[in-house]
Amino acid sequence: MKSEKTLWAVGIAIVIAALPAVADPADVGRAVSLELGMGTQGIMSYEEVGIRIPAGSNGFSIALSARFMSSLTWATFTNLSTSSSVSFHPDVAAGVVSFGGASPLLYGILRAHGAAELLLGYSFTPWDSAIYGVPNLLGPNITFALMGTFGLELFTAPRVSVCLDAGGGWKSIVGDKTNPFVIAGSWLGSGFGIRMGMRFYL
Repeated sequence: MKSEKTLWAVGIAIVIAALPAVADPADVGRAVSLELGMGTQGIMSYEEVGIRIPAGSNGFSIALSARFMSSLTWATFTNLSTSSSVSFHPDVAAGVVSFGGASPLLYGILRAHGAAELLLGYSFTPWDSAIYGVPNLLGPNITFALMGTFGLELFTAPRVSVCLDAGGGWKSIVGDKTNPFVIAGSWLGSGFGIRMGMRFYL
């Protein structure tokens, strides 16, 4: 019982301490912001940097980001028809356009948000090239993905917030479909994703 009271006291103290840091609720989160983030998408991890621009006064916004994705480990693909397999470490360099919306500010420090994302970029294998001296195993390609996220944004200062998002999506590659690396790389990065990041409002 004593520990529960202590936790409640700490939580209330954090909220009270954060409240003075928040500016006018009508203005919070309604400006252009610089975003830094990192997360996972399927079997791939990523880092990104971008800018978010508000579109109107109803919480809608558009974001443009540069994202670098890398497989968490060497990926192995086995062709069930031929029993042949390939192993490689794919990376993706891409641009992302995000369309989203956010709720009004809750309790002076918190708001919910969601977004749909379109990714367009290029898949390549720099680790294989560095270690084995081979060219890009995926060859010429266009990599794209459609994703969606939902999360929470917590303001820690008038113009600074931290975000935690979860979601998922589908990724694919337009390339040589007879290339087993393209076939394997087409699904790597699809599935569940989670992201953490910060926003700096200008």
